[in-house]
Formats: sequence, structure tokens, C-alpha cells
Amino acid sequence: MKTYLLLGAFFCTMLSVNAQNATKSTISFNHVKGLNDIHQQALDSVYYNMSDLNYHFFTLVSKEEKQLYQQAKLLRLIKARALSVMAYYQSNQGVEVQNLFIKYSGQYPTLWLHKPVSQLAASGNIVLDDNERQCFPFNPSTDNVITSKNGNRFFFPPNAFETLNGKTIVNQNIDVCVWEFVDKKSLIYSGLTTDANGKMLETAGSFFIEAKLNGEELKLSQGESYTVEMKSPKSFPDMFTYYGGTKDGLIDWAVNKDEPATFNSALASISEEPQEIIQQIQSEGLEFNNVNYDAWRDNEYGEIDEEYVESAQAVDFYEMSAGKLGWINCDRFYEVEDKTTLAVRIDSDKSMVVRIVFKDINSVMPCYSNSNNKNQYTASGIPKGEKVMLLAYSVKDDNAVLGYKEITIGENDIEDITLNNLTKTRFKSAVSELLSF
Repeated sequence: MKTYLLLGAFFCTMLSVNAQNATKSTISFNHVKGLNDIHQQALDSVYYNMSDLNYHFFTLVSKEEKQLYQQAKLLRLIKARALSVMAYYQSNQGVEVQNLFIKYSGQYPTLWLHKPVSQLAASGNIVLDDNERQCFPFNPSTDNVITSKNGNRFFFPPNAFETLNGKTIVNQNIDVCVWEFVDKKSLIYSGLTTDANGKMLETAGSFFIEAKLNGEELKLSQGESYTVEMKSPKSFPDMFTYYGGTKDGLIDWAVNKDEPATFNSALASISEEPQEIIQQIQSEGLEFNNVNYDAWRDNEYGEIDEEYVESAQAVDFYEMSAGKLGWINCDRFYEVEDKTTLAVRIDSDKSMVVRIVFKDINSVMPCYSNSNNKNQYTASGIPKGEKVMLLAYSVKDDNAVLGYKEITIGENDIEDITLNNLTKTRFKSAVSELLSF
């Protein structure tokens, strides 16, 4: 009993302290008809504009009503209105019951609203589409190279695989399966983002790789690694291999500084050709590059086999090593000097996936749902001045909803997005169109 008295005394003291800084407003309405749209908008505005750990109290009768009615009727009005406001906040804003309470002091009771510290949760989940799986059977006791449909290449040394119990696989055909995420559209479709413990990454591409023997999962033998050639049109000196682990439903990337990625330029390799060849191409008024070099080779040597054509039309790529299977990324930390926080408000209280897709940076950052605002999502550490496409969506079975907005980060603290109903097929084509930059 003594403990409860102490807690009650502490709670009353806390209220008296916070009451000095609490905001206040008056709301009165016909409690039989309930809250109309204007009242609901006013209640939403109060809650949105409150800071965490702050209080707001409502006077529930107007000055005119105080002059018209007896106190007994006024008390009944206050009780009925308080119950309506409390029910609205609980159902529409997810306010927990302990953060709504009636304070009996003064001539009339007042309704108090407390906003606790917000809890942020990742929006979205990872999706590995079976239709995007690429599988390659081979004997792991020999050197093996597999080339994906996007032109990425994976080089495996002999005897590099073993069972989860540590038994090396020898002369038995295994299946290595790869999922590739080579652009921003594929990141969106799969639910992937490019951040490491909340810090922004710029990516050259991601993939998920698995190996199996007769359906049994395999791993790399201890100390073994494989090499990946990942196509990339951009070159940065600070790219590394990153490994992904699941955190709050998303993939969180962790760098391995012992595995730097080396950029290889196809132009650099053809520049080793004799000077007279370079001069011959340039004498025809052409720039010495991959395309014109390939054309020269074609004219000089006539018909060449398909395998040679494929290799001759090489593109720039990163060469990286990986000592694990699973989620792999070729990334670098994107240094942000002028950071800001962005809030995205959706016209729905249902759970959505919200993403920030950068136009000029190969990066997709997540927004996190806010426990204090059911339709608001937040991202922090975002670089100001960057042009981005905001996407808010949900896909279930063959149905989807999608909202989008092209903005410049920093122009507004809060961005509003309206949702539209789509089929799943139309959703994919819409995302493809929106992210064609």
C-alpha cells in the first residue's frame, strides 16, 4: 500500500511540474453525434505537433456552455466527450491507455494526453522471388566459373564447399543458386536497402548466393573464398565486400575491411594494344574506346565466334572476394556532411513500406515507422539537397497500393504521400517507370 501511495505522489508531482509547460486547447462537440472531420483533424494536429515526452490537456466545455448549463450536466458532457476523444486517440493514433487520463482539479476535470518517447521500427520485409533464382550445377572438385544473366561472374576454387557438419564435397554435383540485385528497381522489389547500422551506403550491386547438395545446405570450407566480378559503370576507390544479416526484418550490412573491391576498367586493358592500332582507330576520326575497338577487331579479323564477342565486349567491373555465402554487397560508406531528418506522412494508418530512392546516388534508404504516429515514417542522416523519389507501398497477393513523390531533401520537414490501388503487375511496371532515371 505504501508503495502505491509513493507512486501516486510521484505521479501527481510529475503532473504539476509538466503542467507548467503543457500545451492546452478547448474542444466541444455533440457527444451523441460524435467527432466530425473537423474535430478529428484538430485532434490529429495536436498530436502531430507535440514533442516526445510532452503533455497537452483539453478543456471539454466551452465558455458558452458554462453559462448555459448546470454543473451536473457539464460534468456529464465532459465525461462523454473525454471518452470519445480517448477512444479516437487509441484507435486512430495508437495511443496507449496509460497516456490518456482525466485530471480532477479546478472547477472542471480536464483530459490529459501524454506523448511518450517514439519507437522506430523498420518498414518492409525481404523477398527472395523464386522466379529470380538462377541455379548452376557443377562438380565442385574442379575450378568453376558461373556467369549470371546480368553478366556478373563467380569464380570458385576446387573443393571449396562442405556440409554444415564439415564434410568436404568431392566429385558430387552441387547446385549454386544466385539472386542478383543490380539496380534500384530490384532493390525495391526485394525489400533491400543500402544502410549499415543506420549509415548510408552507395552500392555497386548485391546478391544472395546459396549452395546445396541434393537439397542439403552447404557452406564454404574454412579459409576458402571465391571471387566475384561485378559489373559497374562507376569507379570508387573505397569499395569493400559487405556481408548482410537480418535485423528488424531488413538486411543490415557490415563491412569487411580485409576484402577491398578493386575496380577494373575494360578501357585500361585494351589500352595495352600496340600504339599503331590506337593511332589507326584515331586516324579515322574515332575515339579510342571499347565500342570502336570492338568494331576494329570485327573489321580486321572478320567473323569471330560468339564466345570471343562476349569477352571482347567487356565492361568495367569490380573484382571482390567473399569468404561466405548468403547476402553479399559491394559497397562504400557515403559520407554525408549536411544531414537532415525527413518525415513522410501517408494517407493511411495501415502498415506500409517506405523508401527513399536517390536519383544521383546508387542508394535506397529505409524509412522507419513511428510508434507515436501510425501514418508517419522517419529517416535520419539523409543528405540535404539530393533529388529523390519517395515510394510508399504495400503488396499482398495480386493487389498493391502505391504512392510516390519526387522531392529535394531538405525543402520540407514533412512530406505527404497519397496512395493508389494497383494490381501487382501494374505496381512493378509503375516502379520501373518511376525509377528509370
